[in-house]
Amino acid sequence: MTIHEFINHLRLKPADAVILQKKFFGMLDHYVIYLGLVNYTPQFVANYTDGVRIIPNHEIATLLQMYVPTKVDRFPGPEHQRISAIQRAFSKIGEKAYNLVANNCEHFKNFVHYGIEKSTQVDSIGKGLAVGGVVLAAIGAETKNSNAVGWGIALTTLGLLAVAVENSKSK
Repeated sequence: MTIHEFINHLRLKPADAVILQKKFFGMLDHYVIYLGLVNYTPQFVANYTDGVRIIPNHEIATLLQMYVPTKVDRFPGPEHQRISAIQRAFSKIGEKAYNLVANNCEHFKNFVHYGIEKSTQVDSIGKGLAVGGVVLAAIGAETKNSNAVGWGIALTTLGLLAVAVENSKSK
């Protein structure tokens, strides 16, 4: 399937996000924003560890070998707001502030769509770590295993910090 067929098949419009999942047990989603056609060439942008950048078309084929498109997250606003969303995407190109917890590809997608950098994945993982840490600490306390208590406290703290970072961005 060519990139143009891919875009037509998914009925992508500028500012829509393609949600990709790593093949073979990918646990986290990767978000790529479709910018539209520029000189008849499709453009996509994403936040990577090396920063926010437009993905060259030759890289899209490689990307689709590693990831499976699982869903399209349509731009939620009215048509006339797509231009503002695309401008938000372009405003971040070249930014090199990637952080798995505080500024990942989902933060970028939500910034483009809503103007707010947030990640439900970080929030969910943080809550999971916090609950798992409490359980581990309780089991450690019950069995008098100080290593389990220590790891439980550390995981709980890490999880609560991740949730706090996400919640501070939503306000």
